[in-house]
Amino acid sequence: MIIEIELGIIVLSLVVLVLFLVPVLVQLRKTVEESERLLKSLNYDLPLLIKEATGTAQTFNRVTSDVREASERAKVLGQAIGSIGDTVNQIHGAIRSGATSLWLKTTGVIAGVRAAAQVLTKGRHRIHPDGSDASDEWQGKDKTIPSKGGFRHGA
Repeated sequence: MIIEIELGIIVLSLVVLVLFLVPVLVQLRKTVEESERLLKSLNYDLPLLIKEATGTAQTFNRVTSDVREASERAKVLGQAIGSIGDTVNQIHGAIRSGATSLWLKTTGVIAGVRAAAQVLTKGRHRIHPDGSDASDEWQGKDKTIPSKGGFRHGA
């Protein structure tokens, strides 16, 4: 009878084991089938993705190279424009100093011509810088002597 009990326990254990293993094996079969589908999909899609990634990397490298070349050209252009600006500044300074010198000389010549014209047309009639008539002073009545900055009184 002990053998029969032992055999019953073994059979019962086998039945429980089979009842447990059947759903596990069914789930394992489904998992393997899903894995196979995933691998087939990856085998189909992965080469296309790698090809697209390689093309994108090559395009990116070309764009980077073009940008590098364009920035070098822009650098050279910027340096040329800077040199042109320096030259324009030098020319402007030269023209400005020359124009100032020419202006001063021209105003001096005009003042000289006016003074000569006044002397030739009106004689020795002279106007003070304050606007008063200096013809009496000029003729020596007040002993005023004309000078470059106006009139100075003589001794």
